[in-house]
Amino acid sequence: MKRWLKAVLGWIAFNSGLYRRFFRNRAVVVLFHRVDDRYRDNPISCTRAEFAAYLRFFRRFFRVLTLEELLARLRDGRDLGGHVVITFDDGYLDNYRNAAPELLRHGLPACFFVATELIASERVPRWDAEWGISSEWMSWDDVRSLRAQGFEVGSHTMNHVDLGIVAGDQARTEIVGSKDRLERELGGAVSFFTYPFGRRHQITEENRQLVEEAGFTCCLSAYGGSVAAGDALFQLKRTPVSPWHISPYQFGFETMLERS
Repeated sequence: MKRWLKAVLGWIAFNSGLYRRFFRNRAVVVLFHRVDDRYRDNPISCTRAEFAAYLRFFRRFFRVLTLEELLARLRDGRDLGGHVVITFDDGYLDNYRNAAPELLRHGLPACFFVATELIASERVPRWDAEWGISSEWMSWDDVRSLRAQGFEVGSHTMNHVDLGIVAGDQARTEIVGSKDRLERELGGAVSFFTYPFGRRHQITEENRQLVEEAGFTCCLSAYGGSVAAGDALFQLKRTPVSPWHISPYQFGFETMLERS
């Protein structure tokens, strides 16, 4: 089905209220990476205007929760229907400069997952180098400021490694080391973890166990799907936003039809 048609059908479904039937006891964890007008067509980027449009969409049609609130609902068996959690991965500077102010303007929470060794560095990962992008990362003061403003902060390993390949002691160092570094820098507990890359083949049961043993309370993927009652806290799904989505209504329509 063409994207524009999905967007039209999404507009109809959401504005008519039909979408509510599809989100009964289902929550969505949304994944962003970068909010930067310079990289409009980049696979992990959106513009500031596009990001603002998504926030207006979420505020209008969903109840936006913190990640901790979603976990509490899962633990207690409370209704998940029509809830959304907003997350970011990696630790890009625009998360602090562009995304956080827009979230505050809309009064919405979010959780920022950072790869600790990218913070305050000049490293250019492969996915940016391929696009000729000079990566810009937050400083530790920026990360601390996000937390001081009320946002959640979580771990995304130390070096954004592929945990479908990295295993054993190296994986343990990446997982435990990221938690230790974040807690030292932030002066408090860090409980949430996301898998770098996050596709199914990049998540192993061995490393899932390491995440749990490290003292995290959950971990999230990035291959799509929703969160339903009874889902395991260490097997939670997230749905990425990308330039493939020409509008929040297309995103909403595809998510509406996606099963948990």
